[in-house]
Amino acid sequence: MSQDLNAELSRIYERCIEQVRTIAALDPTKPVEDWDQYACTCANEFAVDAEMAWVRVHPDHEVRDTYSAIMGGVPIERESVLGDSPTRYITYGLTSFGRVLQCIEAMRAGRFDPTVPGGIRNAEG
Repeated sequence: MSQDLNAELSRIYERCIEQVRTIAALDPTKPVEDWDQYACTCANEFAVDAEMAWVRVHPDHEVRDTYSAIMGGVPIERESVLGDSPTRYITYGLTSFGRVLQCIEAMRAGRFDPTVPGGIRNAEG
């Protein structure tokens, strides 16, 4: 892995961890209106950052395929959290950031491949 890609992925990873900490500190007994709702729904922006860093080093991979490989692994649709359910926001936030972190780790380990289903090759292949 190139040093530039590793440095960029490290920066994105750390920012994701900060967001996860923010989400984990939210109080689900408080109304959603009192929260920073953006913290729970912005993982797609981090996915775009990771996607762009990856495609700069792997120009043979399509941008949209790379983004889909990252965010396509999130089992909850972003639109489903909009509303007033604290649990939905927390669940989506943790799930979507978890997926971005998982893909960054796979990129670092050489197992990320946007051409395979799920975007991550297993350890055997």
